[in-house]
Amino acid sequence: MAFFSWPLAVVIILTVAFLIFKSAIIRLIDRISKVEKSGFTFERPQEGGTGNKQETPLLPSIELTSLPVTATVLDREKTIKTNLQSFNIKDDSKKIEILIRAVADSRIQIEFTYLAYTILGSQIFLLMHLSGTSQEIDLSQAEEIFKKAQESFPTMHANRTVNDWLKYLITTNLIIQTDNKIKITQYGTDFLKHLADAHLGFERIG
Repeated sequence: MAFFSWPLAVVIILTVAFLIFKSAIIRLIDRISKVEKSGFTFERPQEGGTGNKQETPLLPSIELTSLPVTATVLDREKTIKTNLQSFNIKDDSKKIEILIRAVADSRIQIEFTYLAYTILGSQIFLLMHLSGTSQEIDLSQAEEIFKKAQESFPTMHANRTVNDWLKYLITTNLIIQTDNKIKITQYGTDFLKHLADAHLGFERIG
């Protein structure tokens, strides 16, 4: 049984997640290029990079321990302590385990939301194609998908190579490439499920 009420859990998780991933969220806000009634349009920073797997930067522990203590913070701490005591859970390691799981889930949700607004339509199509087969596909099949994207969106892909196109998916841990074979990761599969669950599976350009 959870050791605090769900509404309070949401507040705690979102607050901690924002503090930990503050810089990533700010970068996403900074890339808003257009605001319309239908939502936001973001620039897609897929060029460049080292080709290594990307890691979400964490907030230094010194920042977490030096947050301003206000009357509101103290009042919330009191509420949390009261809730913890009401469930009478003696095992601190169990409490930490549940909090870690909650923060991990929040981290993944933030990462998936970021990816949802930076990934190209053709890259999602490749992920869907990969998820529909239990085996790897040849690199040539991915190249065909990229060529069709180039034909449909020549300006967008004018300075992008198939390696650039694939590198984004590799560095974000959505796919794995081994020699001339490509397969989707579990992270990539979960990302597709997130798009469906969050109603973000709309048709995209690129």
